[in-house]
Amino acid sequence: MKQIILPFSVLFLLLANLSTLSAQNPGCDGSRYKDDVFTSVKKTTVNYGANTNQLNQQINLAIDIYEPEGDNLSARPVVILAHGGSFIFGDKGDMKKWCELLAKKGYIAASVQYRLYPFFVLGFPDSIKIFDQAVRAINDMKAAVRFFRDDADNSNLFRADADNIFIGGYSAGAVAALHAGFLDSADVVPSFIQNAIDANGGLNGNTGTASNQAYPSFIKAVVNMSGGLYRSDWVDIHDVPVVSIHGTADETVPFVSGLAAGLAFLEGSSLVHQKAESVGLLHNLHPVPGGGHTNIYESSQPAYVPHIDTFWVNVTTMLEFLVCQTSAVDEAEHEAENWSAYPNPVVSGVFQIQFPGDIRQASLVMTDLSGKIVFQQHNIQDQGIVRVSGLPAGVYTVRLMDWENERRQFAVKKLVLGR
Repeated sequence: MKQIILPFSVLFLLLANLSTLSAQNPGCDGSRYKDDVFTSVKKTTVNYGANTNQLNQQINLAIDIYEPEGDNLSARPVVILAHGGSFIFGDKGDMKKWCELLAKKGYIAASVQYRLYPFFVLGFPDSIKIFDQAVRAINDMKAAVRFFRDDADNSNLFRADADNIFIGGYSAGAVAALHAGFLDSADVVPSFIQNAIDANGGLNGNTGTASNQAYPSFIKAVVNMSGGLYRSDWVDIHDVPVVSIHGTADETVPFVSGLAAGLAFLEGSSLVHQKAESVGLLHNLHPVPGGGHTNIYESSQPAYVPHIDTFWVNVTTMLEFLVCQTSAVDEAEHEAENWSAYPNPVVSGVFQIQFPGDIRQASLVMTDLSGKIVFQQHNIQDQGIVRVSGLPAGVYTVRLMDWENERRQFAVKKLVLGR
C-alpha cells in the first residue's frame, strides 16, 4: 500500500495559504509555537468534570495543565493530550514529556485523565464494552475542551485562546482524539456504537457541569500518535486537519487495519491519511518503517529519535500556522500574482481558471465565510474546469498553490456561487 506522506515544505506552503476570519493570536511572532522560547514549565492540576463509570460510581476527572513559566501572554493556544492504555490502564502523568515539550514552545499543554474500564471488578471487556468505554473517554475529552472555553469566559485562570484548541494523544488517547475530531452526526455508525453514544449523552457527551455543557466542544486539529478510527470513511472534507506518527510494524494498533489490543477493530493512521488525501483534507503522516507501538517513543531507542523529532516539528509547524495563518497570508499577499476565475458569479456550478505566466498546474482551496475549507482540487491545468455544483450558493474565498514553486504566492479571490 502506498504510504501517504505530505512533505514538510508542502505542508508549510499549504498552511501559509489558508485563511480564517478569526482574530490572530497575539503570540504570533514567527518563533513562538515552533521554537523553544521558554526554559521552565509549571504544572497545575484541577478537576474539569465528573461522571459515572461502568459500575455507576461517580468519578472526579482531573487534568494536568502545563504552562510556560513567566509567560504574560493574554491568550495562549491549548493542546489537550490523552494517555494510552487500551481504555483500561494509564495515567495523565504519562503525557508529561510531550506536555512539557509543547509548553516550552508557548502553548498551554494539558494531559487529561479520562474514565477507565474497571478491569479488576468486571474482568476483561469484549468489543462492545470497550467501545462503550471509548465513547466515555471521547466525551471526557470534549468536556476538557469545554473546560478551557468556560475558564476563558469566566475566571480566565489559564488565559486560554478559546479559538485555538487542539486535541491529541497516544494509543487509546489518540483513538479518543480521532473519534472526537472526526465522528459526527453525518457518519453512518453500527448500532452497538450508536447505542453507546445514546447511552452517554449523545455526541456531545454528558461530562461536566451545566456551565461546562453550555460551551461548544469543537477543536481545530488532531495530533495522532499511533491511533486509529473505527472507520476511516468518517473522515471528510468538512473535518479538521490531522498530523500523525505511526510505526509500520505496530502490533497493538495496526498501521493499516486490524484488531487493536485484542479488543476491537480499528483502521490505523495509514487508512485515515489515505482518506484525508482522497477528500483533500489538510494532513501529515510520518510513518516509522519497522517501528512498533511503544518503541518509537522511547529515548532509549536511538534509531527512532529522529522520527519522533521530525513528528514534533511537523506538529508544531502545523499548529503554529493554524494559529497564526492570518499574518502569514497578509505577508504573502504583498507579492501576490494575479489570476482569473470566470465566470464570476458562477451560475452553473462550473468555472474556469486562467493562470499567470508559466504555471503548468496548481491546486485550489475554497473556504466559506466562516473560514472552513469546503472544496479542494489538485493538479488543475491552465484554463482548467472546476466543478462545484455540490456547494450551496454564497460567497467563497479561493486560493491557489503552485507545488512546483513553493515560494510563489497568488492573489486571494472572492467567488460568488449562484443558482
